[in-house]
Amino acid sequence: MRIVSLILILSLLISCHINKQYDNPNILVNASLIRSYDSIGYWDTIKHKTFDVKISLINKSDKPVSFWIMTSSWFDNFLINNDYMHYVSGPINHNFPTIRHLNPNDSFVYKVSIVKQDNTMYQTIQTTKFGFIFIDSLRCQRFNNTFESIIGDKSQHDKVFWSNPLYLNEMK
Repeated sequence: MRIVSLILILSLLISCHINKQYDNPNILVNASLIRSYDSIGYWDTIKHKTFDVKISLINKSDKPVSFWIMTSSWFDNFLINNDYMHYVSGPINHNFPTIRHLNPNDSFVYKVSIVKQDNTMYQTIQTTKFGFIFIDSLRCQRFNNTFESIIGDKSQHDKVFWSNPLYLNEMK
């Protein structure tokens, strides 16, 4: 009986880390500019160009997809392809990883503000793209610090879906 219990416990612990065969999701990430304006952050007195952006996730697969994402800091699942744009976030309450389900041809729409920093190294990159880090819900059936491990270790990202480019660097 102990051996059976031990095997059951080990299989539950390992189940989150086994590479399972996933359906290959087809997620379209669409970014669009809502508005641009000058703002002064609470950390300094210099005006920075700020952009309000709408990001849509659209399931183009013929099957539903489910993925892990944070409830409030959902932008943790989105990379930015350059070093001069950064997310602007306010206070975050009740923030925890959750599984979101997206049916075929359905979408989620997120709105976020990003700020342009003028003193970074790679200002020659002309586009801003958002990369959605897809963490398949089948990878782990329950949360136990696995989400933080995956989101923090880029080598563990299942798939990153990139948006269309926005040419925000050209806006003055």
